[in-house]
Amino acid sequence: MVESSNKVDYSKVKNVLRNAVKGKVCTRFPPEPSGYLHIGHVKAAMLNYHYAKMNEGEMILRFDDTNPLNEKLEFEENITKDLATLGITPDRITYSSDHFKVLQEYMEKLIKMELAYADDTPAEEMKEQRDAGIASKHRDAAVEVNLARFKEMLAGKVKTFCIRAKMDMSHKVKCLRDPVFYRCKDVPHHRTKDEFKAYPTYDFACPIVDSIEGVTHALRTLEYKDRDAMYVWV
Repeated sequence: MVESSNKVDYSKVKNVLRNAVKGKVCTRFPPEPSGYLHIGHVKAAMLNYHYAKMNEGEMILRFDDTNPLNEKLEFEENITKDLATLGITPDRITYSSDHFKVLQEYMEKLIKMELAYADDTPAEEMKEQRDAGIASKHRDAAVEVNLARFKEMLAGKVKTFCIRAKMDMSHKVKCLRDPVFYRCKDVPHHRTKDEFKAYPTYDFACPIVDSIEGVTHALRTLEYKDRDAMYVWV
């Protein structure tokens, strides 16, 4: 992109976004507030911002604060400042944590549809089973059992269980073999404090929040290529 007289020349990248409607495009830049921006973030932020602006749309800065172990207000503040240094002013600033209660409702719905189940397989054993395509012993647990375990997770009564999506344990892409969508994190969140005891993963939260917030074009880097099918599945 060539900048001239403080105006960006978009002529070389017109019509890049498929099905873009002038004035209705909405993109998002969703960093986790667990560190400072690096060069990869800068590229993603600028692409999302300029693709939105060339179509007279909006860009959301969404803090993906779904893992309270590493996230701090300090990082949020510095990310916002650094974006301003780049000339990027988001049209909206949102948080995945704004939608925690709705995400819980969607997870309950998924369990009731028999598309998710509670699992307490130790992490290393779960990894070995996924590598080998071996299903968890809990995979076919009754809906009522899974719902009860999920409610115990939310109440902080159990800490060993997680919720996994019932996808395909024989899929050639291993990350699509029943991924974890909810897990226990009994530590204070920098925004919600002690209100929640279990949190959604990025893979579960992102496509739902994109939908809620009206994102029309979710631009994802190549590192997410294998996970794109998971995004569509959710």
